[in-house]
Parts: sequence; C-alpha cells; structure tokens
Amino acid sequence: MDRDADVIISGAGPAGTLAAYYLQKSGISALILEKSAFPRYKVCGAGLTHKILSILPFDIHPLVHTTIHSFRFSSGFSEVYTRSSGTPLMYCTMRDELDAFLLEKAVAAGAKVHTSEKVSGIQQYGEELTVKTSKGEYRSLFLIGADGASSLVARTFGLNRDIEWGMAWEAEVKSSPELISQYKDTVFLDWGTFPGGYAWIFPKKDHFSIGIGGPAYMAGRMPEYYEKFVASTGIPLNETISNRSHPLPVRIKKGVFHSNRIVVAGDAAGLTDALTGEGIYWAVKSGMMAAEVIRDRLDGKISDLALYSERINSEIMPEMLEARNIGALFNAIPLRIHHRVRDSERVWKAFGKVLRGERNFTDVPKAFGKWKVFWKPVCSLAYLIQAHKEKKFMKNAR
Repeated sequence: MDRDADVIISGAGPAGTLAAYYLQKSGISALILEKSAFPRYKVCGAGLTHKILSILPFDIHPLVHTTIHSFRFSSGFSEVYTRSSGTPLMYCTMRDELDAFLLEKAVAAGAKVHTSEKVSGIQQYGEELTVKTSKGEYRSLFLIGADGASSLVARTFGLNRDIEWGMAWEAEVKSSPELISQYKDTVFLDWGTFPGGYAWIFPKKDHFSIGIGGPAYMAGRMPEYYEKFVASTGIPLNETISNRSHPLPVRIKKGVFHSNRIVVAGDAAGLTDALTGEGIYWAVKSGMMAAEVIRDRLDGKISDLALYSERINSEIMPEMLEARNIGALFNAIPLRIHHRVRDSERVWKAFGKVLRGERNFTDVPKAFGKWKVFWKPVCSLAYLIQAHKEKKFMKNAR
C-alpha cells in the first residue's frame, strides 16, 4: 500500500510543527493531522524565555507583543513590591499567533497539513501504521503523538503514566490603552496565596492575559481567587474577551515515551514544568528530539526508538523533577521566599537567570554548597507541608 507520509504527526502545537519542520529538512515526509481549525485559541500565558528563542531555528520577534523587564510581586494580595532588570526577563506573545507561525514554517519546509481533522484511532500492521480520522485513513511508518494533554496517542499505547494533573484557568481581558501602556513591560505575580499555585497578569499588545494555575483538584476555587487577585491589583477590566481552562499534565517520574514506531512529545508526554506551568520550551525540545531519533532510525543508525525515551529521561526529566522539588519547597515556605526575592539582590538575580534560561533547575541544589546533601530530605518534607496546606485550604473552603 502507498504511504501518505513517512511520519504522521497528531497535533499542530509547537511539538508537532517543530518535529514536522525538522523531518522535512532531513528529507523525511511529514503529515500533520490537527483537530482544530487554525488559527485557534489556546489557554496559555505565552511567555517566551531566551531559552525558547535560542532553540528555535527562526526569528519570532515579529510575534512579540511585549518585552518584560519587571515583575510586580504580591503574596496574600499584600506585601507588594516590584523588581526590575536591565536585561529582558521574558517576552509575551499569543499562542494562536505563535502556533500559526510555526505551522506556516512546517508547511514552507514541505509538510502536509490537514486541519479540522481529529485522529480517532491508530492501528499497526507490521512495519506500517494506519491512522484513522474523522475524514479518512492515512498510512505511515512512524507516528508522533503531539496531541496535547488529553492525548489519544498516549492513552492508546499506555504512555500517559505517572502524570500529576494541574489546571490553568485564564481570561483575555480588555483594559484602557493607557493602563496597558503603563504596564507593558511588567508581569503581575501573586504567589503563596493559593496553595500549590499562583496568579499572573501578562501584558499583551491590546489587552491583559490574566490567569490562575494550580492543582487540578482545586480548580473549583480558582474563580474566587481570580476575582480577589484582580481586585487587589486595582486594574479596571473593561471587557472579557475569553475565559477558559486547560489541564496541565506534569510527569512525576522518568519512564517510557515510545512504543514500537510511536513516540509522544510535549503535553502528550506530560512535559510541563511543575514550578511555572510552562510547556512551550519542552514541547519544542521534545519535538526536535522526536524528529532526530526517527531520522536516525530511518538512516539505520539505531534499531528502534528506545533512544527517544533515553534522551527524554536524561535531557528533560531531570529538569522536570527538580522544578517539581523547587515548587514544593516554595509552597512550603512561600512568604520566606517572597521576602528573599525582595531583600536579596543575589536571590533576585538568580530568579532572573532561571527565568531567562541562563541557569537550569538542576543548578539550584548546587547553590547550597556543602549543605546540598540535605536537599532531597528537605524537599521530601516540603511535599508533606504542601499537601497539608492544600488539604487545609480545601477544608476551610467548605
């Protein structure tokens, strides 16, 4: 039977489109199947770090709405302070614009794309795969599941294990042009108020993105927290453009990310940063890895796709796991960290370096020098304190 492509990719987010782009650049044909029409809205603060910009093979500065130099911190809606950096800390865009741009690059490289076509089933026949959609069937040698948090590919092949679920709840809100201009370089961040989560305001070109992130089982408390957070900022909101939620899958253990001729990437693999909720960088990186490993498999350099799981476990998961540890430590003593960021230039600079991607999460324990031997026991205690705080918070809400 004739194949429709060497590789079929389910999902046209950053993981899928970057995988398609690199496959095509290697002379390997790619077909992207995307359930939504493009451009499509996605719940995401869309804050881009230097690390993301450095790994992408093309300039995305035309997509940047605002360049962030300052963070306005609060804890418990009080003890407000602002810290600034001469070097940009991050860049804000919109995910519909970013995803459409990346898809265009994949198409320009030669990838085929079918939008509004949801994958409904996958079958393997020897060395070929048949992917069924709402509109037909397609054949390929390999499949990349880049189909998001509720990935059908991951569920079908048992690649969705050891996932801890978070939830992001975000609104796009209009305000006055004068106010947006006033805060065009500032992110609002409230932490330590909502156990296990935080609230943010990202300035965009003509509106604010306002969101809450935290444990999924606490999602029912997010609207109340949202209202109190917005009220505490004093920002008058003129019109809510959209208001949606989205699950955040966080992989909590190293594991298997492939099955025979199939791999999962991005949110489908649970590659969301537990500390910040950021997933774009990890989606891009895992999409690139998927393309590289499949290329090596087709070139006969490797005999199977096990290298993909090995690379995810060695190059990405250490960061994922350490981000989760740091998140637990922060959630255990948020006010202390809030004060340290305010009062210590060293801590503020370290915050900026991690945010910009100049330092990794795995570097954090090293900063404790001879005391780093206590890092894991302290983190274990932090998880217990965090769980107690969340349980108490939910009990008091009844």
